[in-house]
Amino acid sequence: MPCAVVPVIELKGTAKTVKIGATKTPVLVGERINPTNRKDLIAKLKAGEFGVLEMEAKRQIEAGADILDINVGVPGIDEKHAMLEAIRIVQESVDVPLWIDTSDPAVLEVALKTVKGRVGINSTTGEEKRMDVVIPLAAQYDAALVGLCIDDAGIPQTSEKRVEIARKIIDRAERAGLDRKNLIIDCVALACGTNDQGAKATLDTIRIVTEELGVNTTLGLSNVSFGLPDRPKLNAAFMLMCAGQGMTSFIGNPLDPNMQLATKSSKLFWGEDKFAMGYLTFYRKMQQAQAAAAENK
Repeated sequence: MPCAVVPVIELKGTAKTVKIGATKTPVLVGERINPTNRKDLIAKLKAGEFGVLEMEAKRQIEAGADILDINVGVPGIDEKHAMLEAIRIVQESVDVPLWIDTSDPAVLEVALKTVKGRVGINSTTGEEKRMDVVIPLAAQYDAALVGLCIDDAGIPQTSEKRVEIARKIIDRAERAGLDRKNLIIDCVALACGTNDQGAKATLDTIRIVTEELGVNTTLGLSNVSFGLPDRPKLNAAFMLMCAGQGMTSFIGNPLDPNMQLATKSSKLFWGEDKFAMGYLTFYRKMQQAQAAAAENK
């Protein structure tokens, strides 16, 4: 069990502050404002129908997301305009902090100039060209920065190589004036269906980054189950294992009942749910939803 104490990172929305690293239960970053593998959302964004993002934002927060990841990277659209519209609509709809998720540095900078509160940047890799651009922007705009354990050689298969990249990102950030207390290392989740050691490498990386580097960690969690049946249950089980290694945040689907159960039970078992009120409220809502579904059959 990781014994290191990681620093607490405070991110701020229009009204709400979220603290990463303050609890044993990881902070949930809602993943659904992202067009990857979502033909319906791609079509809406291409058509300039950004109003759909209000519903996506509200549903995720109602389901338990603490932070929202904002990605509007669709080929052929004006991503700057789309990002600004997304930020405006989401921040008018919900009060939580945002993670700005783009591969375009120009889009990232205009987003950082516009967004209200203190945000996270998702992300820099350990690639030299990416670090050269993104790290100075994080320092300039006082944003928390996600560092993804990928470098110019690609995605590492071993925890040793991932930790090496994490050290490189931390060193480069500190030399640019960005304290490691504002860094979140993405330890990389790979599909277990094609790499039987992939999940173990992720778990080991989380533990080492937590214990030896004293830095907060995160994952794009659902990658671990790609290509396998019953993905939501696998994702929820993996989240709990990662939390046990010290993971302090993750990008996932807050609408998934399996993930909701995992986060509620984690809070319950770690003593972060006073008198089990959060779990009981969740349980009653699930019962009501099941009863309503049965009546509509």
